Amino acid sequence: MRYSLFVYIDQMIDSIKESAVYIAESNNIPLCTNLALDCNEALDVIENKLIDNNESVIDKNVLRQLSLCKKQIDEIYYLLQNKMDFHDSALVFEGSVSKLKDLYRNGIQIIYHVVFFAELGQKWDSMNSVYNAFKKRSDCDVKVVLTPIFRAIKTDEKVVKDIIYKDYLTPMGIEHIPYMQYDLSKELPDLAFISNPYESVTISKFWPENIAKYTRLVYLQYFTDMIVNPETIQVHCNLPVAKHAWRIIAQSEKIRELHKQYAPNHGRNILVTGLPKWDDIYLANLNPVELDPSWRKKINGRKVFLWNSFYNIGSDKSTLLEYGKAIINLFSERKDVALIWRPHPMTETIFKIYLPQYASLWEELKDKVNKSDNMLLDVNPSYQMAFHYSDALISDWSSLLAQYMMTKKPILWLRKEHMSEDYLSNSRFLVHVDCLEQATSSPHINEFVNRIAKGIDLNRDSRLKVLQEDLPNVDGEIGERVCNLLLEEFKKDFGLI
Repeated sequence: MRYSLFVYIDQMIDSIKESAVYIAESNNIPLCTNLALDCNEALDVIENKLIDNNESVIDKNVLRQLSLCKKQIDEIYYLLQNKMDFHDSALVFEGSVSKLKDLYRNGIQIIYHVVFFAELGQKWDSMNSVYNAFKKRSDCDVKVVLTPIFRAIKTDEKVVKDIIYKDYLTPMGIEHIPYMQYDLSKELPDLAFISNPYESVTISKFWPENIAKYTRLVYLQYFTDMIVNPETIQVHCNLPVAKHAWRIIAQSEKIRELHKQYAPNHGRNILVTGLPKWDDIYLANLNPVELDPSWRKKINGRKVFLWNSFYNIGSDKSTLLEYGKAIINLFSERKDVALIWRPHPMTETIFKIYLPQYASLWEELKDKVNKSDNMLLDVNPSYQMAFHYSDALISDWSSLLAQYMMTKKPILWLRKEHMSEDYLSNSRFLVHVDCLEQATSSPHINEFVNRIAKGIDLNRDSRLKVLQEDLPNVDGEIGERVCNLLLEEFKKDFGLI
């Protein structure tokens, strides 16, 4: 039985009980007669609904008690019609309705309807473990809807768009519904999940406020926060999702405190569990990850470095212009090491739409990597394989800095020299990535590669301490926690627990 129907019947039983109490205490025969007719009609509706959902009635005493209640209200109606004393019968009926409510609440199999609105494949890890937790429950009907994501820019002549709508779910064995075939207003799911908080990159029907009209919206963050600054506050507390989400899944108590201070709901819709995306990293550390055969020849027998570059080359976060060619040249000249280059998934789109003047550089770097015998371009939806088979990370300012800490492997943070003063001066750390080795020049990168190639890890103890203190929920069970807590919170909303 759908949860919405379960609640509807539960509320009908409450109304019948209120009528029974009134009948037992009243001498107003005309009104009591009308209430008895209403109770009879409501019991008929409940009976029909239960017959239609017979497979959900796991305790047949519910139906037997319902039949008893119907007989009793018929008797009360007869007594009222014949102006005979009905009060004792009404008291018995009241007790029978109370018992019906208890039997009903414990004797019905509820089916929760849950939908995941998935878009960019690289964000699926933010939903994956929660999806798996709901999917394995017998009391949940789970659907996945694939939605588009896009970028657009208006020029003097026209609006240029780049739309990403790629089926990455089928290869993973996950059935999905195309977004144009799913109608929220008709499906009315009990819970709906999103990982994209930005309305500017998706169509309006999947904006938080429009989803929240029909269901309880849950936001699963797709990135790990590392600092608090005005940008963090804007993304967390001032976007529409902060207002419209029924629950927001947070990485730490520090995020709740942020919401208490700046967000419209003041932290009331925050659940602190850790981020579900961390489960994939944790499990990749424990379990073998199958190596793509096309990778084997390029990385086998070498120390493998994962390079993560950010697309916005005009910002303090990206060093692609400063170090991109130097990194590619370094690995071109050394055959004892290998490079997995995993650029931000929106890089190609950004260069195509917003930064066409750098498109030739992008193509040049990609071409050199693809033609090499020890470098490869990773465009897989998941970074599990890159995390598993790399020995160290070289990265721009990105949540991958924090997430790679979970592998316990060495990390080099690439930064522009002035970044610590301009970007970080008014920030406080949520995850203290300032403990990481840092590079502000090409020689620093060379030195890091040399050390790692020799097995020297300078900052291991510092990273493990930060991992323990700032990311304490990394245990591979966050998706399960989220699933259980949300269903518990859901029932609390209706006073069922």
